[in-house]
Amino acid sequence: DQTTTLPARGSVEVAFSPDGGCTDATVRFVGEARNSIRMAAYGLTSNPIGKALVDAKKRGVEVRVVVDRDHNGRRNTPNSIVSYLAANGIPVRIDSAVKIQHNKVLIVDGISVQNGSFNFTRAAQTSNAENIIIHRDFPELAALFTRNWERLWAESADYEPGY
Repeated sequence: DQTTTLPARGSVEVAFSPDGGCTDATVRFVGEARNSIRMAAYGLTSNPIGKALVDAKKRGVEVRVVVDRDHNGRRNTPNSIVSYLAANGIPVRIDSAVKIQHNKVLIVDGISVQNGSFNFTRAAQTSNAENIIIHRDFPELAALFTRNWERLWAESADYEPGY
C-alpha cells in the first residue's frame, strides 16, 4: 500500500446528513466549476445534483462521470440520472473492472475536491448518516484524486442507454 501525506492548504467545508446540507453544498460546489468536473459516484440518483452537473455542462464546463455498475437506480430507463447526463452530452462510464466502484468524489477545476461517505442520492440526504468534506484551493490533493479518477475512467466502459 502506498499513502501520500501533504501539508494542508486552502479551506475546508464540512456538511453532514441527514438534513445537514450535503446536497446543497454539493450543488454549490458543482456551481463553482469554471473549467472541469470529474466525478466518481457509487450512487447517483439525486435530481438536484444531476441538474447541477448538466447546468455546468451548459456553462461550458467539461464534465465527466464514472459510476458503479449496480448502484445508480434504473440506469437503463429514460428517467435515470445517468441517462439524463448522457442525453445532455456528458460522457458517463460504467466501472465494471472492480467489484464495487465505491468512490464519492468530485474534482472541480483540477484544484478542489469533495469527498466523504455521501452518496449522490436523495436517501443519503434525507435518511442516512453521511458526510462530505470540500477541500478548496488544494491543487496537490486534487492532482492525487485526479490520477485515481483517470485510472477509474480508463478501466470503465462508455455508458450506453438501454432504451
